[in-house]
Amino acid sequence: MSCPIRIGVALLFFSGIVFAQRSSSDQETIRLLVQQVKELQGKVAALEAKQNPPAAPAQEAKPETSSPPAEGGASDAHESLLQQMHETRGIQWRGFGEMNYKVLNQRQPELGTFGFVPGSAGNFYTGDFDLFLTSNITERASVLSEVVIGEGDAQSFDVDLERLLFKYDFNDHFQLSLGRYHTGVGYYNLAFHSGKWLQTAADRPLIMEFANDGGLLPTQAVGVSLTGSISSGALGLGYVAEYGSSDTIRPNLSGNGGFSDENNGNHFNVGLFSRPRAVLGLEIGGSIYHDRISNFALGPTVRLGQTIANAHVVYNGHSIEFLNEGFLLRNAYEHGGPVYNMPAFYSQLAKRFGKARPYVRYQYVNTNPNSIYGGDILLRHGPSFGARYDVTEAIAFKTQLDHTIRKGQADLNGLQMQLAFAF
Repeated sequence: MSCPIRIGVALLFFSGIVFAQRSSSDQETIRLLVQQVKELQGKVAALEAKQNPPAAPAQEAKPETSSPPAEGGASDAHESLLQQMHETRGIQWRGFGEMNYKVLNQRQPELGTFGFVPGSAGNFYTGDFDLFLTSNITERASVLSEVVIGEGDAQSFDVDLERLLFKYDFNDHFQLSLGRYHTGVGYYNLAFHSGKWLQTAADRPLIMEFANDGGLLPTQAVGVSLTGSISSGALGLGYVAEYGSSDTIRPNLSGNGGFSDENNGNHFNVGLFSRPRAVLGLEIGGSIYHDRISNFALGPTVRLGQTIANAHVVYNGHSIEFLNEGFLLRNAYEHGGPVYNMPAFYSQLAKRFGKARPYVRYQYVNTNPNSIYGGDILLRHGPSFGARYDVTEAIAFKTQLDHTIRKGQADLNGLQMQLAFAF
């Protein structure tokens, strides 16, 4: 309580005593003085509350990312919501869901994932239902898990343990994770985990699609992952280092029900990125991944060395989201023979206008029919145009138009509509 207020209160009390001693007829005056004292006490309490606000509750855990999106811009609403984790008996959790409708201009078979029926002109499907859970064991140790219930063919559903990690943070420079993780092959795979609500577009770029949904890259593995910052001043350097086992099995995009199994060996992946202080929201980085795979057509004894090089430039700031990634997939037979170099990239630009966020994306993938990927992908490229509208902080509606140019096949046009939500 400040000194002037204390003096005022003391004077009022003193005055009340003096008046009471002078005459018993001053009871009404005393009553008024007491009322004024109570009013002053209320004002004092209000002033003290403003000067000394109650301590803020400890910040709840948010989803782990080895290389999260840069702060600011289009990702602000996402980061704000993700920090509001629910807690039950020490377990913090957050859920994501979606409802989709997709229609194509052709009925020939096409990739059927998330519940979309290959060969149909269009249908509704639920997509993925995602539960993200974390729990602190000690001040440094924690457990992270991500459980996804996905829709398959004929409205069947399966449960997938997307991630399960025991994490131990020694310091800002050395953070250890053991278990099943999303690999650091590319920025997108670490910045946007399961849950379509997290991303701007209605779907992931083909090159960054999860392998069990038709993507080309080894997006998941079991092993050890190290992340942390590197003392570098204004450069803001960080790193990712991984060693683990993958088993990439992807459905063919042709919709014929076939699968490609790479029979991966143990892999290592090293990534380096910079978030310069001079340009907040900018991230520049790259990674190198290597493992050994089998050509399913020639049998498991014929091994190929698989190397995946990635580079990305990303900007999230001033309500702008600008994502750019390039890849080179190199498959080479270990005992001599042909070498397959297959490029891929995507570029996505979004701008927020209030609750609306229009975006445009262009993607390109060019594989070799003699490589591990067979002939279901070949050359695919084309633009996507869409808009996301955030109805609330936890509900978003997306509309997306796709035009895909496919080598040896007719161009494919599609419309996607999605209601994504978090809870």
